[in-house]
This record gives sequence, structure tokens and C-alpha cells, in this order.
Amino acid sequence: MNSYKIRQAWGLLERETAMEKIKAWIRQIKAARQKSIRNQVLVLVLACGLLIFLSVSALSLYALESTRTALENHGRSVSRLVSDSVGESAEENAKDWLRQFAEAQASYIDRELEINGEDVTILAQTMTRILKHPEYYRPRQLPSSDNPEDIVSGISYIHYSPALKRQGMPAPIAQEIGLAGNIVDALEPLSLTYKNYRTSLLAASKHGYMICVDIIPGAVGKKSIFPSAAKKADFLANYDPRERPWYKQAQREDALSFTEVYLGEDGYLEVSCAMPYYDADGFAGVVSIGGSVEDIHKQVMDVAAGIKGICFALDDKGNIAFSSEQEGILAAVPEYLDIRQSGEKTLAEAAGHMVAGESDVMRVTVEGKEYYLAYAPMNKLHWSFGMLIGTDVVMAPAQQASGDVQAKMEGFEEDVQQIFLATAGKEALLLIPLLLLAFYSSGVMAARVTKPIRQLAAGVKEITAGNLNKKLDMNESNEIGHLAICFNAMTDELQRHMKELEQATAKAERAKTELEVAASIQAGMLPEAIKAERYKGQVDLTAMMHPAKVVGGDFYDFYFMDEDNLVVTIADVSDKGVPASLFMVIAKTLLKDQALMKKSAARLADIVAATNDALAASNRELMFVTTFIGVLHLPTGRFTYVNAGHNAPIRGRGQDWEYLPMAKDPILGVRSGLAFTTQQLTLARGTAVLLYTDGVTEAMDEQHEQFGEARLRQTLAAMEPGFDAAGMLNSVQAAVKGHAGAAEQSDDITMLGFVYHGPAEDEGGRQDD
Repeated sequence: MNSYKIRQAWGLLERETAMEKIKAWIRQIKAARQKSIRNQVLVLVLACGLLIFLSVSALSLYALESTRTALENHGRSVSRLVSDSVGESAEENAKDWLRQFAEAQASYIDRELEINGEDVTILAQTMTRILKHPEYYRPRQLPSSDNPEDIVSGISYIHYSPALKRQGMPAPIAQEIGLAGNIVDALEPLSLTYKNYRTSLLAASKHGYMICVDIIPGAVGKKSIFPSAAKKADFLANYDPRERPWYKQAQREDALSFTEVYLGEDGYLEVSCAMPYYDADGFAGVVSIGGSVEDIHKQVMDVAAGIKGICFALDDKGNIAFSSEQEGILAAVPEYLDIRQSGEKTLAEAAGHMVAGESDVMRVTVEGKEYYLAYAPMNKLHWSFGMLIGTDVVMAPAQQASGDVQAKMEGFEEDVQQIFLATAGKEALLLIPLLLLAFYSSGVMAARVTKPIRQLAAGVKEITAGNLNKKLDMNESNEIGHLAICFNAMTDELQRHMKELEQATAKAERAKTELEVAASIQAGMLPEAIKAERYKGQVDLTAMMHPAKVVGGDFYDFYFMDEDNLVVTIADVSDKGVPASLFMVIAKTLLKDQALMKKSAARLADIVAATNDALAASNRELMFVTTFIGVLHLPTGRFTYVNAGHNAPIRGRGQDWEYLPMAKDPILGVRSGLAFTTQQLTLARGTAVLLYTDGVTEAMDEQHEQFGEARLRQTLAAMEPGFDAAGMLNSVQAAVKGHAGAAEQSDDITMLGFVYHGPAEDEGGRQDD
């Protein structure tokens, strides 16, 4: 019997002895029949230890034998398989990396162009806002390209086309140029983001003038934008922005667009992003940001630095737009060459896929050398980015790795045999004492774990009995100690929250009392509704208000201007609650004071205008109020009124109801110096008029459907003949409440209604006009 089998037999004997001890401990635990945490922890640790011991022992024996046999039988085949797989995997990984790199480069350029498009959109929107809202801007004067002093890089200037100079400068165009100069507030800050690129940011008008900032890298604020005096003279004599390709394309497409490559005025190949802007009459010109193709190439090469390959881009006609090659078939030359017509068949085929906007990796042959070509579309310019890397460069690491794998596998087979034999013996000797140590330490650990828990339970029991001053004093640095700290913090927080709750309750009671007083004061400022009673026997009037909060922003008012003229008012402040109620008081007081001071229905528009000026003068909170005010001449039924942005009142008799005609006058409190329109009609005897706020028509049910003007008209038409003002308001209120159902009231509901009965001696009746 060899030494290996002796060690196995000795290990089995030790395992049997340990198993007998474990069985004895388990019998003792069962006899105790206690379900404390200590016993549960002890049983759990013992069970886990036993399971681990048995599992590891069985798996170790099986794994040792199986692994040794498998390595001997399949070592060489694995070595060959790994060697072959490394080559294939390296090729696939390289192709995936190339594809991802090409797509990332194309996406990077597209993102840069997208940002460029966002900047152009901002410029177009700014120019449109300037031309459509001239009242917000003052004329600006800019340096002219005609000035003797040269315009330097980064400075805004204005250029006039030769055609505009010949025809002269009409006053409307001169005024527009002054306003358009405000675009420099957007051009100059935006130009700072392009300071590292040769760029032109401009706005070109349909009238022939252009406002521009030219950027020369490294020369901002220093170098003239004109390369020479001759170039400047040629620019002044011939340059008309309306003839440039970016202007024509943006005007034709009427949308944000990118141009094809064109030759710029400075002699560089350029690509521009352009977009039209508009004035009140429609198309007004084009804004553009143009950059050189050389800068696009530079950005690509900065990202691709350190990569051994050829980077290039094809335009939508198959021409090389830029390339890292200085010569050869892939070099960018002024004489365009369609690569799809190249004699290199594989390259020509790949160029066709690139122009078609596809993304892939292909093997191509260029000038006798094999490459991997990865390409991806650049969607904004309709170009395609391509990158070539030699196949030998890609496969060299794989070939080296394959040789290393084969050598390592041969040495590994020899080492495994020795390692496994030594490990099997050490494992048998090490596992048994470790397991015995676990059995002993589990009892100690169970007692240690449960001791602080028992202490914690006793302390928590005292706290739950109501002693919030109790503190748990435990010197544990684990979760139990943290739990004790949390319990102590909880008792402190409970005490603090109880004090805060007492203070908050007292504060809430004070606030409630103050709101109730405010509501009482607000209600006291409104005139009492007169129900079933006629003013001098000629008019029956009543009113009501239900605020959405304790205090509201709606108000109504009625009073006599003189013996024969009854004033009625209804209004709605732009907010709710206490701020709205304060603004309501001011508006109501000003309106009534103006009416009683002027005492003339003919001056009703002046009354409203004066009230508006007073509100706007001190309206720091930018609140406003919609208002309807009318004056009823009782002897004649003539009703004079002004509507300042309020809901149109409705009048009628029987089933015939219609809304009063309304002029489009502004609301009160926004801006002073506004004019208002006085309107007038004559009411026949028996005609009822209902004034209301939008809380009536915009009341919503649980499905968020509004009550609406149609339901209001139907409600009034359905009333029984002989109704009075109170009955009219009650009918509308009941209809609104029935529509809303359980939905919460979202706005103040205010109504004022009256029925005109005419003078006592008017027996013949009169029709409304």
C-alpha cells in the first residue's frame, strides 16, 4: 500500500471520530429543547459546518480524481483548441473594435454638428424675435467692413452687398439694420466656443446686408480677417451673402440644413450649417455657422492619436473629403476622384457601401497590401467615416498569444499532477481541525451575540412602557450597538417631535383664527345681497360668493352712482387666498372711488382706465384682475358697461338667453396707460342679467370636464317663468354643484344677478336692443 492510500485511510479514520463527536453534541441540543436565539445560532453554525465538511470532502475527492484524469486525457487537445480559438477570437475582437471605433468617430462628428445646429437654431430664433418684437430693442451701430480700419478676428461687423450700396439705404432697411445689430449679443458670446476653429458666425438679410463674426484660431482680437488688402478689396466689391450656397440652400429648404463642401472666400474648403429667420412678413434672411473641412479632420485625428491606421472620410459622391494620407489613392486632393471608380476592386466595392450610408468591417486590398476597413455613416453631412488597419497589425498579437498558450499548457500539465497530490493530503489534515474549531467557537459566538440582544430587549421594553428618558448604554461596535444608538436617538426625536407638535398645533390654531377673521372682514366689505327686494320698485338684485379657500380673490359690488344710475361690478383676481383678497380690496376700493368721483356713465371707460393706472403703479407682485362694470339707468333701462378681460355676462327672458357683446379690452393691473371701450344696450322690462366669474363655467367634475357656457345657458333657459334674482343664482349654483359632484372646488365662485322691471309707469313693455 503506497503512502497516498495510507493518508487516505488515516483521513477517513479521523473523519469517523469527528462524526461521533458531532452526533453527541446534536443529541445534547435536542435534549435541551430550547428555542432561544443562542441555541438557534449554535444549531445553525453546527449544521453549516457539518454540511460544509461533508460537501467539501466529497467534492474534493471527486474533483481531484476527475480533474487529474481530464487534464491528462484532454490537455493536448485543449492546448490546440485554445491556440486556434485565440486567432479567431482576436480577429473577431479586432473587427468589433474597429466597427465600434468607426461608429464612435462618426457619432462624435455628428454630435459636434448637432451642437452646431443647436447654435444655429438659437441664432435664428434670436433674429426672429428681434425683428418680430422691435419694441423690446434699441438700435445698435456696428463697425462696417467699409471702414479703413481692418476688422480683427472675433469682432462683430456689418457688411453691405454691392447691390445694396448701389440702390441706397431706404429708411425701413436702415431701421431694420439698427435693430438687427442686437444679434451681436448672441453672436459674440457664441463665437467664444469656436475660438479654436476657423469659423464664421453670421446673419445675412434678404436685403443684402450681413452681420458677422469671423474667427481665426489663435488670433482672436489680434489678426485682421482679411489675408491681404487685395482680398479685402475683392470682398467689398463683390461679396453678396445672398449668392452663397448656404444662403440659397437654407432659403430653398426653409429649414435647418448642412451644405456640401464648397470653397470659402478665404480659400479653404468649408461646410456650413444654415437656417432661415423671419420677420412679421415671413422670410427675412439666413443665419449660418461655417467651418473648414480641415478643422473636422483635425478633430478626428486628435481622437485617433496613437492608432496605427489610415483615417479618411468620403462625401456623398465618393470623393475623399479629408484623409490622414498625404499621397496615394486615399489622399485628399483638390481634383475630386470618385473612389467607387478606383481600380482597386475591393476598395471600390467598400466605397459603394460607404456612400450608401452602411456600417460594417471589410477586408480590402490597397496598393497591394491587405487591410481591415471599418466604416460608419456621418448622418449630418451625409458622409462616411472610414479607418484602415493592416491585417498583419491585427493578427500579430493573436499569433504571439497562440504560441505562448501552447507552451504554458505543456508546463501546466506537469505541475498539476504534483499540486493535486500535495493538496489532497493537506486538505484532509486541515479540514478536520478547522471544523472542530468551528464547533467550539459557535457556542461562544452564540452566547456573545445573544447577550446584547437580551440587554437591548430589556431596555426597549422600558422605553415602550413610556419612559422616554431611558437610555440604552451598550458598548457594542456592531449592528446591535448601532441599533441601541438609533433607539436613543429615536427617544430624543420623539421628545423633540412631541414638543414641535404642541407648538405646531398652537400655531395652526392661531392661523385658523386669523383666516376666519380675514374671511369675516372680506365678507363684511362686500355689500349684502338684496333678495326679493327691488330698488325703487324697478330692479331686483342679489349676489353671492363662495371662495375656493377661506378667503378668495373674487369680488362683486353694487351701489348708486346717483339717484337713477345703479352700478354693478364683478371681478376675479389672478390668485386665491390672502394675497388675492388683499389685492381684491384695493381694486374694489379704487373702482368704487373713481365711479363715485366721476359720477357719469358716459365716463365709464375713464373710470376703468384710472383704476388700471392706480393698480399698475404699485403692483409689485405682478397680480392682475379681470373686471366687468356696468351702469343701469333705471328710468330707461339703458345699460352702459366696460369689460376688462372678464367673462361675458348673459342676459335673457324665458328661454331666450344670449351673452352680451364684448370688446377685446385688456385686464387691469398689468400696464398703465391703456384705453378701454364703453358699450351700451337697452334692457326691456323683465330682462334678467347674470354676472359671474370663471369659477362657474370652469367648474370641473371628477373627470375634469368643465361646466361650460353651454350648460350655463341651458340652466338659465330651463328656469320657471316669473323667477327672481335669488332664484336665478340658486338655479345656477345648484347646477354647478350637481355637475361637480364629489370633485373639489378649484376656483372662487361668484355671481351677481338682477332682473330689470322698468319704471312703474312703463306698461307697454320694451324689447332689448
